[in-house]
Amino acid sequence: MRISYEWLGDFVDLDGVTPQDAADVLTRQGVEVESLTMVDLSQIVIGKVLEQTKHPKSRNDLWIHLVDLGDRKEQIIAGAPNAIPGSLVPVALPGTTVPNGKVVKDMNIAGFRAAGMLCSAAELLLGDDHSGILILDRGTPGRPLTSVIPSQAVMEAEITSNRPDCMGHLGIARELAAGLDRPLTRDFMPAFTGSADPPGRDLVKVGIDDPDLCSRYIGGVIKGVRVGPSPDWLQRRLRASGVRPINNIVDITNYVLLEYAQPLHAFDLAKLEGPAINVRRAHEKERLLCLDGVARDLTTDMLVIADATRPVAVAGVIGGEESAVTNATTDILLESATFNGPSVRQTSRVLGLRTEASARFERTLPPELALAGARRAAALIEELAGGTVHREWADVYPRPQEPVRVNLRPALIDEVLGTHVPLEESEAILKRLNFHVKVMGDGEWDILPPVFRLDVTIPEDLVEEVGRVYGYDRVPPTLPGHRHDRWTPLTQSVDRRLDEVREVLAGAGFTETWNPALVSYGKLEELRIAAHAMRVSNALSDDMDTLRTSLLPSLVDAVALNRDRGRDGVKVYEIAAVYLARVGEKNTQPEEPLCVAAVATADGSPEAGEKALRRLKSVLDGCISSLSAPACTYQRAAAELFHPGRCAAVVLDGRQLGYLGELHPTVTTGAKIEGRLVGFEIDIEPVLAASRTPRAQPLPRFPAVERDLAVVVEDTVTAGALLLAIKESAGELLEHARAFDEYRGAQVPEGHKSIAFTLTFRSPERTLTDAEVDTVISEIRLGLEKRHRARFRE
Repeated sequence: MRISYEWLGDFVDLDGVTPQDAADVLTRQGVEVESLTMVDLSQIVIGKVLEQTKHPKSRNDLWIHLVDLGDRKEQIIAGAPNAIPGSLVPVALPGTTVPNGKVVKDMNIAGFRAAGMLCSAAELLLGDDHSGILILDRGTPGRPLTSVIPSQAVMEAEITSNRPDCMGHLGIARELAAGLDRPLTRDFMPAFTGSADPPGRDLVKVGIDDPDLCSRYIGGVIKGVRVGPSPDWLQRRLRASGVRPINNIVDITNYVLLEYAQPLHAFDLAKLEGPAINVRRAHEKERLLCLDGVARDLTTDMLVIADATRPVAVAGVIGGEESAVTNATTDILLESATFNGPSVRQTSRVLGLRTEASARFERTLPPELALAGARRAAALIEELAGGTVHREWADVYPRPQEPVRVNLRPALIDEVLGTHVPLEESEAILKRLNFHVKVMGDGEWDILPPVFRLDVTIPEDLVEEVGRVYGYDRVPPTLPGHRHDRWTPLTQSVDRRLDEVREVLAGAGFTETWNPALVSYGKLEELRIAAHAMRVSNALSDDMDTLRTSLLPSLVDAVALNRDRGRDGVKVYEIAAVYLARVGEKNTQPEEPLCVAAVATADGSPEAGEKALRRLKSVLDGCISSLSAPACTYQRAAAELFHPGRCAAVVLDGRQLGYLGELHPTVTTGAKIEGRLVGFEIDIEPVLAASRTPRAQPLPRFPAVERDLAVVVEDTVTAGALLLAIKESAGELLEHARAFDEYRGAQVPEGHKSIAFTLTFRSPERTLTDAEVDTVISEIRLGLEKRHRARFRE
């Protein structure tokens, strides 16, 4: 949002406060000022066009102007034809640097001297309009432009979604006044000036068909207006905010939008059938010719403003051309309403049209703002267009805004902020922000937020208000006062506990990614993982129409993108939720398991794929170990996205967490990736639940004994099944067992394989003898022979 420093001065005394000071105060309070542009107009002078002739030699639309500069006359060439004789215009003479950075030179254009430049609003940084020369409504030739337009400062600020009141200059000024501890010179609710008969509610009938989509509609009748250009000061402020002046009536509605954050619309009363206003949903096959000249098809989901026969505006988005104010208009209906934010957002998205009005309605405006904006606009129309405001407007308000009272225990302020804020200062801050504070008998504060602050509903909201005005920079940096006598990671947040997993993955060379939760349903179908997919309504595009059921497709896309940029050895991971529709249950929230997934590239050979898969398994084991959870086991499995025969289910305490393996060739070819990809995806929540508080273990007092055992079994027997049998047969003396080699060749019968294990034995009470270890090995051999018909290689 653009903020005019000059405009803020209408509401708060800025004496001694520079534009940079104001920007700093606003940023500290949560209105983040992203840029500050100083518009220095001191080098620009006022000129009066005496003559305008077409350039005889130019192929372009160039015009030669004779311009009166007070003490002399100069010839200036311009490309816009709107500076007709008699016009007052801003002139930049040779050697002048225009605010947009251009240096003006004394030039010769196709044989004619050009001693300067006539400036547009865009070149002076007074707006975005560069289609013509800026025409002034007053000024003396030869005098500085600052005699009629002061140098300005314009801020660009990011307004958070919970503060629609700050989408207007009055709301920004209120924040600035609170931060400067200066009074605000404008009341929120202007006085009502209407007195003409008959009552406005008798002249126009207003009805609301759907109160859920329109909580308030005000229709004010103003007669006898004179439509014409707006005064220079109003046009200048509109241009500074990026709005093009049109006529005084339309300009006033835009001015109040930028001042109060309340969108308004003016209808030509004579063009309304009835005259009546009905706020309803659009009928099938209705169309509206909009103010931008585009005829748009309306759907039954859209809220429209209709007269007795047809739609005349799309509620909260744009008005209609057929009922627009023109120079012939004499009587108007001033609309000020409160529309449902999500409805306006959906309509704006479907129409592909986002306006200043829709940007504000999307954030849910308070209904009381509608009356304040309407009163302010009526007063300006009466002043600048000579209109007569009728009394007793039509004001349909089916569900009045209920006041929300919040009880605050003052001690909570210090507890939450971590510093002491004197009670008097806390109370003063809340009052400067227009909160009504009443001290109760038990010491609690009964606080009534202002009607324009719908975002304040709980005590912590009030603490935040105090904190941001008091200044978070005044909170002293201190170490936490409470100390734990032992490490208790299980009390940490889930995200902090998962930092251990991130450390393991980062140490293995993986990069964390963040991908959209919305993906393409067509892609999920193609990958055969759409069975539990949930499609969204009013999707932005076909590529983002479904909640993801797996993290792996997005990671594969990330690999493909990096490969296209010339990177080799790509390793990426993501920790995020997936969304699975509940079987047999409609219109319910999906299951949202938190998952960890990783994908890594490998060369094209099978050996490279196996090597990459073993490394990835080691990484996954490290992730689970980092959470102090029991070790996982792996079982042969088949799953979508994974290569048949090269996939294992990851199992923890008998519960399947997910899969590990080489990704299916159709996945890699579909993403146009050469070579192989390995990956895993597991539900991390059961791992977190199985985590145990780490306990320090004493170093072993007695040495370990290691033995290797080569087991020959049929190809169908997995290493995991052999490990399980070894552990069951070995007893307590077996400390660790792992498979380290697999062999097929001349020394092994066809259809068989040899898997080599390293077995580590240790007793906590004594040094083991070879005889004791041999006995355990014999038990292991016997168990393998019985269960898997194993033989052994020496």
